[in-house]
Formats: sequence, structure tokens, C-alpha cells
Amino acid sequence: MIEYKKISLEDKALFDSYLKQDFFYLSDISFGNLYIWHQAREISFAIIKDSLVIRTCYGADQQPFYFYPIGGTQDDKIKCIQELIKDCKEKKERLEFHSLEIKSLQALQKSFDGLFSFKPNRDRSDYIYSIKELIELSGRKYHKKKNHLNQFLQNYPDFTYESINQSNKDKVLSIWKKWFSQTQGEVSEGLKNENIGIMNALNHYESLGFKGGFVSVSGDIVGFSFGEVINSEMAVIHIEKADSNYRGAYQIINQQLLLNEFSSIAFANREEDLGIEGLRRAKMSYNPTFLVEKFEAIFEA
Repeated sequence: MIEYKKISLEDKALFDSYLKQDFFYLSDISFGNLYIWHQAREISFAIIKDSLVIRTCYGADQQPFYFYPIGGTQDDKIKCIQELIKDCKEKKERLEFHSLEIKSLQALQKSFDGLFSFKPNRDRSDYIYSIKELIELSGRKYHKKKNHLNQFLQNYPDFTYESINQSNKDKVLSIWKKWFSQTQGEVSEGLKNENIGIMNALNHYESLGFKGGFVSVSGDIVGFSFGEVINSEMAVIHIEKADSNYRGAYQIINQQLLLNEFSSIAFANREEDLGIEGLRRAKMSYNPTFLVEKFEAIFEA
């Protein structure tokens, strides 16, 4: 049977060596995303037939799922999937692939004709934006966002932006702990897991290779954000937090992060909406250039 190892920070170089072999738009499989959420669920991996396989399970009583093999040749990937089919049968598990890009779905259809059933998962689609457009916010479609940004600039013309680094990340961590402690009402499991992920990310910021920054007014942080570059065209924005008492705080940190950290990149991936209606409205309001459709595949044979 295939043995899987839980991911740790020490695995980043190994993951990067496989991830760079494929061109992908998915936010799910970047090492930064996996590390942020690795304490919220079990995330493990194995190298099978020269491809990296990532396995995820939300609990002992839940069905595990896999991401499409990463790295190696297409022939390596086919052999890897054959091994996964065999292993899941031995373990009496159902083989499921989640967050398949269309090219991966088509590869499965071609090589395993009729053996998998497929379904789209709109709630997991990644939102992709033009970084140039989000920096400039020009035109009618960004009118409301530009108004919020201008309001911030008028009210706080002396704001400052700083890139997050070793010397100031503790300041960001401190303000986040303060904001999280002020959360109103019962804190959901999702928010608790996000809190752990943000703290882990900031504590190991340099090792994770993140790029980010924060906006301050009179020395007080009013917003921070960070992400990572996943290929020559795209950055994934993992975290964006702001103090809503400052009108336009979200618009200014969004713009300043992209301007100062990712302006040489074409697209920003701002991840999925998870089917949350308010989050979907917010993400659509920024006029995505396109969505990365994701599919699920279940082995039926």
C-alpha cells in the first residue's frame, strides 16, 4: 500500500521542484495554500511514478480525496493514476480527484475512458483578475471601488505602505491577534482555522516565500495582505484583512499590494467563494477576467 507523509515546512523545496514542472492556475496546490490550511485538515503526499500526489482528508470519518498528479510526463501521470486505482481498491476507498482543471479532466477522459464520472464544482472556481485593472480601477465597471479608494485617499493622504519582512512581521501578527480577539459572536470553525493559518504563515513568512505588505495610518495598521507567485503569469492572494472602520481600507490594501508586490505579473488569483453568497458577490464585484473552472472525478469501475 502507498504510504503518505503529512506535509511540513521542510517539504517546500520538494513541492516546488514538482510544481514548476507543470503550468497551472489552481490556487489549491500551491505550497503556501497547503501550508496555511495543513492544521485544518490532514494534507499528506507521496511520490508515485515520478509524480507528486497530494491527499487531503477532513476527518477520520470522511472520504479522502486527491489532486491530479503533479510533475513528470503524461505517461508518468497515467502510471501514477493506475497505482492510485490499485491502492484505493486495496484500502477499500473510493478514488476521488478534486479541483481538476479542464485539461486534467480531458486527460482522464482520454486515458481512462468511461472509468470516471465527472461533475463541475462552481463553489470551488478560482476568481482571476487583471492586476493592471485592479491597480488602476479605471472605467465604469470599477466606479464604486474607485469611489471607496478615493475616499480613503482623501481622508488619509499620509498613509504609508510597507512590505512585510523579518523586521515588521511581528507588528502585523500583533494587529491580527487584536482584530481576531474582537470578532463578534460565535467564532466558526472556518475562522478558527484561518486564524491558525495566518499565524503560521506570518511566523514562517520568509521560509514560505510569501510577498505582502500592510497599509498604516498615523502608525496604526489598517490593512494587510500577502500571497505568492505560482507561475510567470499569476500570483495567488492568500490573505487580505482590513479594519472596516476605515472606509476604503480593503480597496487601498488590495491596490497597494498589487502595485508594490505583483505589478510585473498579469493576473491575481483570489481563490474561491466556497458557495458563500456574500463572498461570491464581493468577488464578482471586482470584475474577474475569468474563472478557473474546477471539476471532481470519481472512479466508478
